Amino acid sequence: MSTPEISVIIPVYNGGAYIEPAIASVVAQTLQPLEFIVVDDGSTDGSAERVAAIETPFPKTILHQANKFQSAARNLAAKHARGKFLAFLDHDDIWYPEHLEMLVAPLVADERYGWSYCDIDEIDASGRLVALNMLGKLDPGVQHPKTSIFNMLGADMYIFPSAAVVRRDAMLQVGGFDERLSGYEDDDLFLRLFRVGWLNAYLPMPLVRYRRHPASSAFSDRMWISRDIFADKLLQNFPDDPVLVRFFVRDIIAPRFYEAGRSEYIRHFPHARWALCARAVQVMRRFQPMMDLPNGQRLLHWFEHRVMAHPRMLSAFYPVLRRLTSLPYQRWRS
Repeated sequence: MSTPEISVIIPVYNGGAYIEPAIASVVAQTLQPLEFIVVDDGSTDGSAERVAAIETPFPKTILHQANKFQSAARNLAAKHARGKFLAFLDHDDIWYPEHLEMLVAPLVADERYGWSYCDIDEIDASGRLVALNMLGKLDPGVQHPKTSIFNMLGADMYIFPSAAVVRRDAMLQVGGFDERLSGYEDDDLFLRLFRVGWLNAYLPMPLVRYRRHPASSAFSDRMWISRDIFADKLLQNFPDDPVLVRFFVRDIIAPRFYEAGRSEYIRHFPHARWALCARAVQVMRRFQPMMDLPNGQRLLHWFEHRVMAHPRMLSAFYPVLRRLTSLPYQRWRS
């Protein structure tokens, strides 16, 4: 069998502190890629120059664009790619040497598979190990691989771009990443791939070290905006259907985003991020009327919103709330 043609894609924005180990992990792959494409997304820290100075044993292309964020950067690279398969790597993550070899194998073996993905290990800003096999710890109730639309709508999918290889034809078929999203763009893409019939393979082993640090896009305001856009797309594409008794919004989508808002509130309150707390309450208020709740629980939610809408006042009771928010979330909620 001929060597699979893989295009490695790295979007970089002011990633000079992390880009060298990311590229080194590509060079160290047991299965070498056909090409390596870096998209400089308007960096101002000399990231592109650092990339240009690194030698690679395979062709390297550096593309430039104004800062349009990771979705647009990945789409730009995908249009230029020559490989049959696309392997995405964020500029602050690191692959293990067998990453490409292991993830491309299911796609080569069966053309029905549109993407494959794996578990992750977490590292901190300095590259030190935080936790192994993170997917099961993030949400044990999430299903891997993805075989049900109900499970995919009910919670974050936890398919990290750095942990996935995608068939290029499949990605182009669905139009690539939604460039309005800078957060949830991965969930959105893989949901659309699933809906048009592409199967997926999951390898329950960590093949990437995912770096989590305060500068990550997951902690930016863009994540909130993306969440709102993604939620609107789900509400539009998956309305309740009483005839088939499929209440996507009432039973799946609305509870998901309501709980996400509450979780965000709990995360930001101890750090006195009042604006983000207020935004979390707005999310909860938006989705609460969409749920089918007993009157008692609806009243409890109403009272909860009224209290949580005044985080500065709540801060007077910070010692008590700090203990509540330090408990496991499910226990706090119960």
